[in-house]
Parts: sequence; structure tokens; C-alpha cells
Amino acid sequence: MRLLGIDYGTKKIGLAFGDTETNIAVPLEVVYKQGDEAIHDIVLILKNEDIDGIVVGIPNAVGEHTNEKQIGIVRAFIDKLKMQTDLPIEEEDESFTTSESKRLMHEEGTRVEEDALAAMIMLQAFLNRKEI
Repeated sequence: MRLLGIDYGTKKIGLAFGDTETNIAVPLEVVYKQGDEAIHDIVLILKNEDIDGIVVGIPNAVGEHTNEKQIGIVRAFIDKLKMQTDLPIEEEDESFTTSESKRLMHEEGTRVEEDALAAMIMLQAFLNRKEI
């Protein structure tokens, strides 16, 4: 099953591919659009890449790091995306993926964009959790 991981942000959206057979996620790209334009681009990727499901990162950190406003923004994005596709959409905690992507960029010297790397980390966590 081919999955598209989405790390939604108010300025840019990180995307990653994942595959349940190989249990591997890889960074894809960053969408520098918002609203309907971003949804349009994502729907094209879903069709062109033969995606079977979507995993969207939700900032579910607990304690003082909880951001209810951001959770609401991401869920509104998910609702808009659901109106444009019949693919199943799952949520995965994406807390701290940006800081982890920055760490990887620094340690590994990768040139992958931070948001695509954050989407990959979130999607890999989903794949690892779903592994039987």
C-alpha cells in the first residue's frame, strides 16, 4: 500500500512517500502553497503517484507543548482534503518531527528540505507503529 505523508504547516507543507510492503518512508517535496491551491497540488500527486492512503501529522504533544489552535488548523485542512478524495486519511502524532529533522540535517548533512524530512519522520513512525 502506497501512502502519502503530510506535515501540514501554515506556510508550507512537507510531503513524503511510504510503502507498507517495504515499511520505508522517504521525503518527497515541499508545497509552498496554501488553501485550495495546495489541496489541488496534493490531489494531483495522489493521482499521479497511485497513492492508496494518506497520513497527516497532528501536533499531539502533551503538557505545555499542546497547541489546540494548530490542531484545529490541521483538522480543517484534513476536512478540506476529504472533500477532494475518497482515500482513507489517518492521523499520526508529528510532535517534535521538525526538531528531529533539523538534527538529521545537521548530523547527516542532507540537503532534503526540512518539512519533507519531517513528513518522512512522521510517516515512518506511522509505518513502524502499524507493523505486525
